[in-house]
Amino acid sequence: MAGASGRRFFVGGNWKMNYSKAILEKVNDALSKTKDADVDIVCAPPALFIKDFVASKPAHVQAAAQNCYHAKEGAFTGEISAEMIKEAGCNWVILGHSERRTLFHEDDEFLKKKIDYVLNKTDVNVIACIGETLQERESGKTNEVVERQVKAYQGDYF
Repeated sequence: MAGASGRRFFVGGNWKMNYSKAILEKVNDALSKTKDADVDIVCAPPALFIKDFVASKPAHVQAAAQNCYHAKEGAFTGEISAEMIKEAGCNWVILGHSERRTLFHEDDEFLKKKIDYVLNKTDVNVIACIGETLQERESGKTNEVVERQVKAYQGDYF
């Protein structure tokens, strides 16, 4: 059901780098029992298995990619574009996840390039992640980090 503000609820699940046909079947079985007209449900399987998920998911569930690059095409080995994501059946992409920030050193400026590209050049929606590391939380920097990340994302869409 919609919240008091009239906004729809949103539930997202990120499979990270986990996949098997058994997981796909279990996820789809569970999702087939969760239909609610006022809730958007989005799942993000690993890129290699997006098409498997799109082909088998319940109709009320949407697909997301876990990442994309800020260009339509080019010599960017291992990357995928928002246009490829859309063609594979995704309406969403997750950007700014904590692992991408820490393990792959994606900073606010780089993430803003990705978000700007996706929102200004495609009709793919963005799930923009924000959050602090454990070390930042323990040192009392949560508000500072979250504020910095949100400011970096601000544009015509926030």
